[in-house]
Amino acid sequence: MKTALLKAADLTTSSLLDMIDKLGPPTAEASRRVWLEAADGWAFDWWPGLTHSLTWCGAGREPVPECARDCLSRSTGGRLFAPEGELRWRVIHALGETCWRTVFLGTDDWVGGALQDNSGILAGLWPRRDRYFLWGQQTRETPSEWIELRIPHRFRYPIVGNPPRVSAVVEQWCDDVGEPHFLRLCDLEPVQGTSNA
Repeated sequence: MKTALLKAADLTTSSLLDMIDKLGPPTAEASRRVWLEAADGWAFDWWPGLTHSLTWCGAGREPVPECARDCLSRSTGGRLFAPEGELRWRVIHALGETCWRTVFLGTDDWVGGALQDNSGILAGLWPRRDRYFLWGQQTRETPSEWIELRIPHRFRYPIVGNPPRVSAVVEQWCDDVGEPHFLRLCDLEPVQGTSNA
């Protein structure tokens, strides 16, 4: 396994947007997904880059395409993730102008010098991969959409194909007694069958 990187910093809005803009859209070989959340909605989509559209969802309305930069600017938190890493951020207004607490954890350095290297914190921790079912289920009335029964909302998961269930691949960095210290989303995988187990 490659050595993992852990990087973090508190950024201004423009610094966060600049860093994400420099990532550019992913290549076909390196597909990234995005989760954004805001008071008025959310996005869970393939990451197109800041200048393209992604699907913005909200309670009680149909999903609409909106500019990724606009969605990210009004979000309160989000993450870009792929098998080789996850970039996560959330707004903490008490921090003032540098209100975006930003963390990268992964094996391929997406962010370069934009965040401070804190990889030494991972010493003595061990990665463990797990899979968790996403709660959404499809019905005949909702092809290519999954109804999240716990929230409840409709999602169009960013996944290839139209599987009946979807699981999230998660990497946890645990200490010697199994207590997780860091967690990152790695991927989404189709699950065949309809079992809840």
